[in-house]
Amino acid sequence: MIRKGITLLETMVVLIIGLVISMPFTLTHEDSERDWQKVKNEFQQKYLLKQQQVNLGYFSEFTIRGWQQSIYVGDEEVVLPADWQACNYGNIRWQKSYVTAGTIRFVNIKTREKASLIFQLGGGTYRFTT
Repeated sequence: MIRKGITLLETMVVLIIGLVISMPFTLTHEDSERDWQKVKNEFQQKYLLKQQQVNLGYFSEFTIRGWQQSIYVGDEEVVLPADWQACNYGNIRWQKSYVTAGTIRFVNIKTREKASLIFQLGGGTYRFTT
């Protein structure tokens, strides 16, 4: 029997192998492109979402904290850029009536650069220093 062409099964096997081989490169590329601007944007989105949920009465408060390579806004995680980690683990409490003041500090473990997330007492305004 003489065959011409390839079967669907052979095509699928080749595509799956190619996908598995390229996956580590795709994941590494995404992590290396993560910068502070993306962290700031993602933090702002999750922070506003949690504020709305408190104001709507879903819960009474949430905390913001740095832990290892992430910032947690309630139960939502914001991943820091590559090689950055939190170097203090203070909690900032956000309630409808007030926000505790506090600073979460970050350090780049390779370059020793520093950054901070600073919350002011009262209205919940914050700023990043990088």
